[in-house]
Amino acid sequence: MPSPLRISVALCTCNGERFLAEQLNSILAQTRKPDELIAFDDISTDRTVEMLRAFSSSAPFPVRIHQNTVRLGPAQNFAAVIAACTGDMICLGDQDDIWEPTRLWQTEAAFNRTPRPAFVFSDADICDPSGQSLGYRLWDSVGFTPTLRGRFSAGDGLDVLLRQNIVTGATLSFLSGYRPLILPVDQRWMHDGWIALLLSAVADGAAIDQPLVRYRQHPGQAVGAQWRSLYQQYQNARRMNRTVFNDQADQYEAALARLQEDTDFEVRPHAVQLLQEKIRHSRRRAAIRQRKIGRVFPSLNEFITGRYTRFSLGWKSFAQDLFL
Repeated sequence: MPSPLRISVALCTCNGERFLAEQLNSILAQTRKPDELIAFDDISTDRTVEMLRAFSSSAPFPVRIHQNTVRLGPAQNFAAVIAACTGDMICLGDQDDIWEPTRLWQTEAAFNRTPRPAFVFSDADICDPSGQSLGYRLWDSVGFTPTLRGRFSAGDGLDVLLRQNIVTGATLSFLSGYRPLILPVDQRWMHDGWIALLLSAVADGAAIDQPLVRYRQHPGQAVGAQWRSLYQQYQNARRMNRTVFNDQADQYEAALARLQEDTDFEVRPHAVQLLQEKIRHSRRRAAIRQRKIGRVFPSLNEFITGRYTRFSLGWKSFAQDLFL
């Protein structure tokens, strides 16, 4: 039997008074209570900290509250709260979501499988500001199809993530023993994509296909999962210029550098090669987007070699590079 896990909830807040009470109540209602809740507040100017303090005075588990002296932003604030957690399993929490009562219980159960995964994430119900379902799920919006789920479950998590990040931080938990690998979080990355990618390069993850979080969509959130119309997808694709793909390549170069500098974790043999290929693909797409004419041959080469399918969105990305 795996040893019991001590669970830390890592909660980041910033001017979250509108939705925070529902999130705190949903954590309180967990069938498996956390062993601690660590909240890092990023210079709120509303009642957020007051609400956290009131919650800490009556919660049946320890609650620690830290107030930043300079604003860090979401990714670096999560990096800071992750560093402060003392549990074996760190469960990330956004201030504006609602957890299903069995989130911690089901996540712990996933970690107790053999072999034990390095990280666990789940699907989520997409909700409006009032918490009412919008009729679709998170995995639908990020393109985590049944085929990709099968590949992920079969141990090809890194391959899936190099195509497109499908792990959302609001649903993510991981083992604290991997902190030396993921901290500090590179400034060019959001914390969830960084964590999932690095952990997939050294270990397996587990995907729970049930919605364990109600992922609220509202204008004030840092990152969302709004369903995009075809026209919105087109507009977004048009914004993917040379700079975007060069920045993407820089991100993956930072991840590769982290994996190569760390000596405590064994990097999977194919991981370095896959990352190098992803970087080359991103640089090639940057060069293609810079061209006004003469895009056919380089785009066709990326398509024939299968790199559009492995590292982008297949024929959609091919068509975008040809015509946008």
